[in-house]
Amino acid sequence: MAPEFENRGFRIVDLLTESSAIEGIKFDLAWIHHAPVFYEVFLTQKIEAGTVVFCSLSHFEPLEAVPAYRDKFDLLLANSIENKTHIKETLGLDESQIVVFPNAVPSNYRGLRNKVNSPSVRQVAIISNHPPLEVLEAGALLENQGVAITHIGTGGTPTLMSPSLLLNYDAVITIGKTVPYCFALEIPVYCYDHFGGPGWLTEANFDIASRNNFSGRGFFKKTPATIADEVLAGYRDALGRLNAYMTLAEKFLSLRKNLASLFTHPRIAYSEKENTINVGQILTQHAQYIRLVKILRGREAELSGFHKELLRIKSTVSWRITKPLRFIWNKLFLRAK
Repeated sequence: MAPEFENRGFRIVDLLTESSAIEGIKFDLAWIHHAPVFYEVFLTQKIEAGTVVFCSLSHFEPLEAVPAYRDKFDLLLANSIENKTHIKETLGLDESQIVVFPNAVPSNYRGLRNKVNSPSVRQVAIISNHPPLEVLEAGALLENQGVAITHIGTGGTPTLMSPSLLLNYDAVITIGKTVPYCFALEIPVYCYDHFGGPGWLTEANFDIASRNNFSGRGFFKKTPATIADEVLAGYRDALGRLNAYMTLAEKFLSLRKNLASLFTHPRIAYSEKENTINVGQILTQHAQYIRLVKILRGREAELSGFHKELLRIKSTVSWRITKPLRFIWNKLFLRAK
C-alpha cells in the first residue's frame, strides 16, 4: 500500500529504519491502528498531535488491541459493536468512552451503482486474502454449472479494490470492508469467509452480521455444496434487497459523513485510576518487541535473498541440462532410503 500513498503525495516513514524521522514533530492528527505504533511515536519519539485517534480493528489480533497507556487519546474507536462490547468489558470502560466507527464507503463509490443486474448469476468474485477451502470448492462447483469464478486476493489475483473492478461481477462472496462497497454499488453480496457467515444477507440475519462487522462471525460454517446451492438459489431474492442496502449505505456507511461526525465528538475523559500506568514497563516491553521485529525482518530478507538466488540458479542453462541427472539421483537416493 505504501506506493498508493506515495503516489498521492504522502511521505512514508519506516519506523524500524528511520527511528528518529518524526521525533518531536507536532502533527494536526495522529490516526493509529496498532498499539506498537502508538507506543513508538508517542512514548519513544515523543511526537505531539492536535488530535489523537486510536481505532481498533479487532479484539482478537494482539497488534490491534487497545494500548494500556491511553492518556494521549482524544478518541477511541472500535470498528463494530462486537469489538466495542469486548473492549468495554475487558478494560472496564464506559459506553461513552468508545465510539463505533464502522467500515464505510468512500465518496467515489457513490453514483456508480449497478443499474442493470443480470437476472442470473454468470460472473462471481471471491474477494478474500484467506478463503476457506469450502469457498474455493464451492467456486469449483459453480464453475461446473457455467458460472465464471474470479478469486481476488492472496492465492488469487491481489488487486486494489475499486468500483470499476466490483462492477464486473453479478455477485461477490466476501466479508468485512467489501460488503458495504457492494451495498453502495447495488451488487448482491454473499457474506462468508474463514469465520463462516450468514450467506445472503436477509432481515433475519442482518443485525447480527452488522454487529460483527460483516466478518462472518456469529454464524455456522457451511459445506461447499450448500454455499454453491445458496448462491444460485438465493440470487434473485438478493436482487430484491439491493435498494434497501444501498439506502442504508448512503445513510449510515458514508465515510465522509462518518468522519465529519467523528471530529465533532467530544474528547474522551478517563478516570484517574485508568491513567495510573507504569510507562517504564511499557517502554521496556516495547523495546523488546521492536528488537524481535527487526530480527524477524532480517530473517525475512535473508529468505527472500535465498529465494531469488534459487530462482536465478533454476533459470540457468546448466540447471536445465542437469535435470535428467537430478531425476536419476533422486530416484536412486529415495530408493536407497
